[in-house]
Amino acid sequence: MTIKYKSGLLLSFIFFFLNLSAQDKNSKVAGSNEKKIYDVGFKSYKTFDTSRQYFVNNDTIARPLLIHLWYPGKIDGNRENLRFKNYIDLIAIRENYTKTIDEIDANSFDFVNAYLGFAKGSFEIDSSVTTQQVLDLPVKAFRNAQIIDSTFPLIIYAPSNSKSPIQNHVICEYLASHGFYVISVASAGPNSIDRRDLGKSTLAQVEDMEFILDYLEKSLKINYSSIGLLGFSTGGLATSIFQMKHSETKAVFSMDGSQEYSLYTIIANLNEYDIDKTEIPYFLVGNQNSPSIYPYFNSIKSQNKLFYRMPYLGHFGFVSFWTFFDSCNPDTNLHNYSFSYQAICESALAFFNATLIEDNKSNDKLLSLSLQENEYAIKEKIEYSEPTKLINTFLQENIDLAISTYKNNKATNFNNYNYSEEEISVLGRMIIDYDLGASEKLFLFNQQEYPRSWHVYFDLAFLYKIKGAKELAKKMLMKAQAIEPRNKEIKDLLEQLENDE
Repeated sequence: MTIKYKSGLLLSFIFFFLNLSAQDKNSKVAGSNEKKIYDVGFKSYKTFDTSRQYFVNNDTIARPLLIHLWYPGKIDGNRENLRFKNYIDLIAIRENYTKTIDEIDANSFDFVNAYLGFAKGSFEIDSSVTTQQVLDLPVKAFRNAQIIDSTFPLIIYAPSNSKSPIQNHVICEYLASHGFYVISVASAGPNSIDRRDLGKSTLAQVEDMEFILDYLEKSLKINYSSIGLLGFSTGGLATSIFQMKHSETKAVFSMDGSQEYSLYTIIANLNEYDIDKTEIPYFLVGNQNSPSIYPYFNSIKSQNKLFYRMPYLGHFGFVSFWTFFDSCNPDTNLHNYSFSYQAICESALAFFNATLIEDNKSNDKLLSLSLQENEYAIKEKIEYSEPTKLINTFLQENIDLAISTYKNNKATNFNNYNYSEEEISVLGRMIIDYDLGASEKLFLFNQQEYPRSWHVYFDLAFLYKIKGAKELAKKMLMKAQAIEPRNKEIKDLLEQLENDE
């Protein structure tokens, strides 16, 4: 994964974000063959999908789609970097292109001020950095870069729930600098920014991706050589469905996509979901928290798939704001999440080079990723075929058949698979908001299989608390405590039940 460690990476990171000097035009890409590094251009396009209604406040309008395009560019004259504020201003106008300059300025300042405050409290960002300094900081993209008259691969980025593409501008710029078009549009629900119905919202995001692809081809007249997808969080749901609908898609890179967690139940029930159309390469970078059964990863048909766990990143660590803020003061030591984010950028580049450009040396580099381990990205070997079968049988049939099938498989296949209580526990928690009754049956089944585990009783207590059956919840906690007398989780849940009375 070509990670440089802290001692040698600080200057390159400052250089990477602040553009303090001209870039090396023949920098190594993915640690293999020499490839050109391009100036990054950026353009935004205000358009509407007139076929769909959209609600803003009390107004009904055509669906606004503010398209973001990063591209390999060329600077012939004066090199003028865009400022971070130029990006953030786009968030202010995503639903209303007619806002005044004063409104945009106020919105942008408040937005960065709030995010910077969160970053200082949660990510140890230097407290001396001001909101205005962040807004004024140059980004990697240039405002006057010409689009190079050539054909490059295209990556469609799907942002997270109701968010703007700017949330991950760093990786978009990085990929563009290495010879990729990156196009994106903000995430929204079927008829407003509201995404309460995640199934319909996922399909709306897929339709938005289809619209901007059509816009790229027909209005911008930009030719591309192949298509890859990049999705973060709930944007991963959209990349999964888009890939199933569009056979021309050649690769999918997931930044902690929600299809690997409880929201797998959302896409698996969509009519557009077709797991047999998932034979293309798939790369997942997941957060530090384990466990999960990673149902999408284990369900897809692709034989070319990789999973890396990022030990320093929680789910929100996959947003590039914190890394960008971290670079604002060059005298401050960079944090682990910044090095982790660079590891994601480099992994995505190696992956897309190998799958979209089909360069032999890049393919060798991608293969070598499976042999590397480092502090910031750890390759995981995940084999959760049995619980994956269980959840898919539940979603396609019912929980009783799923449990029966699992029991039969366990009886006949016990020596070939490491069955565990934790897998059933994770699955029960995964579907608890989706089907409380099915979750209860799983927890009861788990208790029958592993009666000496404190956690099976704790899971049942948590579920009974949700159902309002407090006495039953306490009874389960007493059983859990008898097995694990000093467990803090049991004690805390007991206190919650007592305080609720």
